[in-house]
Amino acid sequence: METTVVTADGVPLHVRTGGDGGRPVVLLHGGGRSVADWDDVAAGSALGYAPVAVDLRGHGGTPPAPWSWPTAVADVAAVVERLGLDRPAVVGHSLGGMVAALWATEHSECPLAVNADGHGNPTRADQYAGAPEPAAVAALQETLEGMRAGLDPQMAEVMRAIEALDLFDVYARARCPLVVVRGGESMAELLPGAAQPAWSAYERWVLDRLTATAEAAELVDLVVTPTAHDVHLERPDLLVSLVDRYLRVPAGTPGVTPGRPARPAGGR
Repeated sequence: METTVVTADGVPLHVRTGGDGGRPVVLLHGGGRSVADWDDVAAGSALGYAPVAVDLRGHGGTPPAPWSWPTAVADVAAVVERLGLDRPAVVGHSLGGMVAALWATEHSECPLAVNADGHGNPTRADQYAGAPEPAAVAALQETLEGMRAGLDPQMAEVMRAIEALDLFDVYARARCPLVVVRGGESMAELLPGAAQPAWSAYERWVLDRLTATAEAAELVDLVVTPTAHDVHLERPDLLVSLVDRYLRVPAGTPGVTPGRPARPAGGR
């Protein structure tokens, strides 16, 4: 069912709901995408969940509007309140995954938040593992700058917000179970050859930091999938089973945080 939720600042958010009851799961797409990204995941949610997919500002059926992280989180809260969702899980991909991670810092009642491969691009010299050649780093930054130059004003605003966000600080502040999904297949081959070594070094740096974060943070888990960036499109069945596995852990299970298996298959 298609519906509209109007935010406090008057933005009409396009929302697609489904299911016949059960625990609500809010689904947040990536940058430049829409609620349609979640069709396969919603179709595979025959596990008693009610999917609620939201078009973020300037995406899909939601018109462009000023963007910030607090505003994005408030938009999710508006959907939850307007639709009367009871303690929904929040699952996001890429940009939406970052919003889900921020949701986890403010909502201890949330049973599960999932960031499916949502990380920005490298902006600092210390974000590369193994010290790639300066020429490779320069080639990567030139490629990324070219991509930024082609963005429309809304996405340029979103990209600036992404580049200013320290996700590892966000993970450390999680107040509910948070699963970070990392695609195990490299995306380097999609870039020009000269930029590939630097991107590969960045991917290794991200994985190293995620591994350390998951070991140190009680509420954070890392799951590496046999996919590239778009796990929800490449393997929707895998993402559905992951969410199901985490949500089915009974509260009070000895030695296990509610919403968090002791060691899920495919995890760290």
